[in-house]
Amino acid sequence: MQNLIRFLTKSGTFLLFVLLQGISIYLLVTGNRFQQSVVFSSANQVAGKIYEWRESLTVFFSLKSNNEALMRENNDLLVRIHTLEEALSLYSDDSTIPLIQPNPAESFRLIPARVHHYSTAHLKNFITLNVGSKDGVQPEMGVANADGIVGVVSRVSDHYSVVIPVINPQIVRFSCKLKSSNTNGSLVWDGVDKRFAFLEEVPPYVPVSKGDTVVTSGYSDIFPEGIAVGIVEDYFLGEHAKFLHVKIRLSVKFDALSNVRVIDYIHQKEMKRLIREAEL
Repeated sequence: MQNLIRFLTKSGTFLLFVLLQGISIYLLVTGNRFQQSVVFSSANQVAGKIYEWRESLTVFFSLKSNNEALMRENNDLLVRIHTLEEALSLYSDDSTIPLIQPNPAESFRLIPARVHHYSTAHLKNFITLNVGSKDGVQPEMGVANADGIVGVVSRVSDHYSVVIPVINPQIVRFSCKLKSSNTNGSLVWDGVDKRFAFLEEVPPYVPVSKGDTVVTSGYSDIFPEGIAVGIVEDYFLGEHAKFLHVKIRLSVKFDALSNVRVIDYIHQKEMKRLIREAEL
């Protein structure tokens, strides 16, 4: 109580001034229409700015959820496009055998992911994603982005996964093809330049031109057919002129990875089981 009295004694004059100033402003505003319009106009401007800032903050904090929703929608559209392309490809057969439209059930699904960490300056490069077994990710699943193929899942935990990218010599070779001639080869990286890889085991008689497009062949259970790999930068005959070595400029820019998709083949286990049985 003594502290309160002491405070009022020291600040009483100032508080009285503030009180009288407030009463004066109130009387001025309520007794003058011009002053009322000025005050209300200023208050509306301040309120408008506050609402604008609040809306901007709301939009900013909702960007992540909006981006994730767009990625899910894009995944669904990509799967539908792939299914339609497979169905339409059957009608390109000019034989007299009647064609039956296949079951439109999806053969794979896409799991959206974000790159958590990546290494591109070493020989044994790797990428870490923010999705794991809880999200349905398993080893030996392919990974791609909007530009093309990225790599193959190597290890998985509950919430993260490690990807061996194309620019790692330890990656499992998978089949790609020259789109112009439909000729298959194996994609490998020589560990020199992360911008380039090589398509090997291409027969020497196959016509190749600089600028030709290279895509996945679909002859594996990792990547579906038609995903971009790169374009032909150069080509030359290998040792003993048995095969061409085709230098590929990769489509994916590994220094700027952000959003990717993990490719989950629905019938991958069934296919692998049949192949193992056939090899026995």
